[in-house]
Amino acid sequence: MEHQKSDEPSRPMDEAQFQAILEHLQSSNAGQEKYARKQYRMSQITALASVLILAIVIYAAVTLLPQVNTTLQNLDLIMKDLNTVTSELADADISTMLSNVNHLVTNSEQSVQDALSKVNDIDIENLNEAIRNLNDTVTPLAEFFNRFR
Repeated sequence: MEHQKSDEPSRPMDEAQFQAILEHLQSSNAGQEKYARKQYRMSQITALASVLILAIVIYAAVTLLPQVNTTLQNLDLIMKDLNTVTSELADADISTMLSNVNHLVTNSEQSVQDALSKVNDIDIENLNEAIRNLNDTVTPLAEFFNRFR
């Protein structure tokens, strides 16, 4: 089969077909314009949201970072103090300290018992009698010296 070439010029489109294609192109163009407007609006919303988030992040950084920095410095000081206390406790001889405290308590108890026995040995009747005698002796002397005032 041989393919024959036709010498006939291509037929011009009739007016109805041309009009249909033109309307189809216009409706397609209108749909593309509508989609482009929606896309542009979404781009604006995205940009606004991005700017808002950036502002929030900058505000948080400006207000919270100094507080976080101060907290971390305090935490660092606390950790240094904790390390010092831990090393001092590790170096401390707890058994010697406890025996010293026990010895101190024992000595204090003995001293308190000695003091209580001395207080109990005081003869209150004789003490009161001595105070009365002293009062009887001092009262005339006080009256004598009061005359020279």
